[in-house]
Amino acid sequence: MSTSKEMLHEMVDALPQEKIMLVKRYLEDLLKENNEDEFWLEADLGDLPPYDWGLNGLPKGKNVKYQPGVGLIVQED
Repeated sequence: MSTSKEMLHEMVDALPQEKIMLVKRYLEDLLKENNEDEFWLEADLGDLPPYDWGLNGLPKGKNVKYQPGVGLIVQED
């Protein structure tokens, strides 16, 4: 077992029972979020019908550029 896991075990062992249940629920939520993310990333969404944008069609978006070290930057008109 890694040192971090050993430290977590020691910390949990030192908690009162009601706090352990809070930690358990928190960890379950974290695992649920991770599993949901993986489900969507691995899902085959190719069979979904196309989105209906209505009469006006797809709205015009704003131009963006990528700047290394910063990320996407929305360019003003």
